[in-house]
Amino acid sequence: MIASLFAQVPFEQHRVVDTADFDEAHPLVCEALNSCRFQVLRGKITHNQLDILPCGNLSLMKLRYGNGADMSVDPSSLNGYYLLVLPTKGQAEFYFDRRTIEVSPQGAVLISPGRRFHFKASHDYEQVLLRLNRSAIADAWCRLTAQECAPDICFDAIIPVSAAGWQALMPMLQWVVRCMHLGQGQDVAQAALLAQTEMLLATTLLLHQPHSMAAHLWPTPPPSAPQTIRRAQTYMLEHLGERLPAAMIASHCGLSVRRLQALFQDECGQSPLQWLRAQRLQAVQQALSQEGDTGKIGETAARFGFTHLGEFSRAYRQTFGETPQQTRGKSKGRIAQARQRHQSFG
Repeated sequence: MIASLFAQVPFEQHRVVDTADFDEAHPLVCEALNSCRFQVLRGKITHNQLDILPCGNLSLMKLRYGNGADMSVDPSSLNGYYLLVLPTKGQAEFYFDRRTIEVSPQGAVLISPGRRFHFKASHDYEQVLLRLNRSAIADAWCRLTAQECAPDICFDAIIPVSAAGWQALMPMLQWVVRCMHLGQGQDVAQAALLAQTEMLLATTLLLHQPHSMAAHLWPTPPPSAPQTIRRAQTYMLEHLGERLPAAMIASHCGLSVRRLQALFQDECGQSPLQWLRAQRLQAVQQALSQEGDTGKIGETAARFGFTHLGEFSRAYRQTFGETPQQTRGKSKGRIAQARQRHQSFG
């Protein structure tokens, strides 16, 4: 579906990079996008290609980077722009915080500026990229809200082609493709059309793709407290091992942080993050108590969202009255007793 959308775009007429020499291609790709670290995981690079079509302040790019080799690319974060990643061939895995997103031509990824990420790609991975300046999102936000200043807005990264966000985005991408022949806009009318295209694209994303400030665009009657609590708890349990700021949980529930905290305090007697920490501790205890769990305690704790081992150990002992090592020791003792009973009956 994504590949067919760009099938008629004359990318080859706007080729910037076309070489098998990675050392030649790498600085040119970094100049067009972002500086990054690159590592070949297996195979040999046979081709690098970058095409850049300007559309006013937008840029539509086709990138084949390190083709022929499985690769790891670490741009760290984007500087001042959003990047819509539209895979047309192959597969990739994007890593955001502790979350892994598998990417193929059946879905798109939207990367927000300042958000830490890296990815691994297959030897045949190709992608079309649409670059949108941060200022475009900020201007669209101010128009929608009548505010003078725009906050930092971080979009949900995944855009499945079956989702409503993609269905709203598709006509805008088709329009962007139609406007590609205008380049930078040679007269006033063309420049105005391109500027309006950029504004419409930014507005479409703000209205249809979930993001950190979505609750401020869609004021609705507050849901009942139990319903909101259950929704927040379900969301936290589904992302137990990931970094979850209170703002992200509140945005998912369509509430302000203050309102969510008040609901949790009234219903649970604790804040959302205190409740989340308790669930993480319970998950670690269960993992340490399971038979056959012989991994390192620090790795188990990290799997459930604990990044500071010392703080984790103190919280664990305060909660369960024993250390993680003691829990692990009890589990080993139960396993040994079970084996002895089995041998005696055998």
